[in-house]
Amino acid sequence: MASYDPYQPGQQFPPPVDPAYPPSAPIPQYAVQPYATQPYAAYGAQPYPMLRTSGLAVAGMVIGILALIGFWIPIADLLLGFLAIGLSWAGIVQCGKPGYSGKGMAIAGLVCGIIGVIPAIVIMLFFFGLAAAAGACGVAC
Repeated sequence: MASYDPYQPGQQFPPPVDPAYPPSAPIPQYAVQPYATQPYAAYGAQPYPMLRTSGLAVAGMVIGILALIGFWIPIADLLLGFLAIGLSWAGIVQCGKPGYSGKGMAIAGLVCGIIGVIPAIVIMLFFFGLAAAAGACGVAC
């Protein structure tokens, strides 16, 4: 083996030879495969059926949020709360049928309606208690 001096210009670097490994075989070249066609229909067609959001679920959630916000209005909040509970319950039933979505919104409306009705009942009982106490004893009590 000839010695290699890196400081000599024009002298080529000898390739390393490892006697333990034979030279490798050339890598075979494969033909380029074309892309496969898409498994779904043409542009514009939906690969799955469209789901409609239940309008009852949306209405129950919106009215439930309004009932939750306006719990301090005695009679109106009871109406809103019970309306939200009814609409949300109907939305849950409707979402059980095929083709409808929005069950989470219906559950949220049901919870908001229930949570809005409970303090409305407490506040309404408080107001009726005050009115009964004022009526029994008069203004001078």
